Amino acid sequence: MKHPEINKIIRPLQRLDLIIKTDERINWVDLRSTIIYEIFPEEKYFIVAQTEPPILKSMIGDTIEASFLWYSNPTADPERYAFSTVIQGLLNFQLSLENIVQAVSLSYPDYFYKRNLRFSYRVPPVSEYPIDLQIAGLPQTLPIIDISESGVCFSHPRLPFLEELKKGDRFYIYLNFKNERKKMKILAEVLRKFKKPEKPEISFVAAKFLNLSLAEKEFLAAVIKKIERIILRKRAGLI
Repeated sequence: MKHPEINKIIRPLQRLDLIIKTDERINWVDLRSTIIYEIFPEEKYFIVAQTEPPILKSMIGDTIEASFLWYSNPTADPERYAFSTVIQGLLNFQLSLENIVQAVSLSYPDYFYKRNLRFSYRVPPVSEYPIDLQIAGLPQTLPIIDISESGVCFSHPRLPFLEELKKGDRFYIYLNFKNERKKMKILAEVLRKFKKPEKPEISFVAAKFLNLSLAEKEFLAAVIKKIERIILRKRAGLI
């Protein structure tokens, strides 16, 4: 049986999903996408792009998982593998003479193992599958940062109603899935709120969905799979 080889996976331009945190209580995984910039196998570390949300200085020394999808052959279904890695540090990485970006140093893997993500997989929005989000009582459509079958993260221009919400507060979200011509009204609960220093005029809210019916859960799971397939086809250059 074939297995992925370390030297064929840990290489520049390989995409990884960093599993930062999981929470079984709310069926959730904090999954952040990145790409390998440079590898140093003899020194046992490699450098990846900074994630969104970013890896923080306070996380240096933490052991996390990095996962990837692997195809045993061109026609096979993808399998997800993972490996343990330690966040070694943050650094400035020179992509070109005029482009310096923040990057993350991770420890080199010893081995890979199959990883079944039983939690909700978050995906960013894609133009090929538009989803509009509105908050009950507010007129404007708000940008979705990522969405899963169990919740959503969105941004807003520091709207007073949303600024006043606290962790645990509940409110209604309207989702319009344009490709499916389907709309949903969902009761949501605030999980966390945050801001980014580089975007002081914008606030972010992460919320979990409550009281979903089985049919609604199945619909959302199907939506996430459709978006993930679009993302994979884009990465493969098929779109």
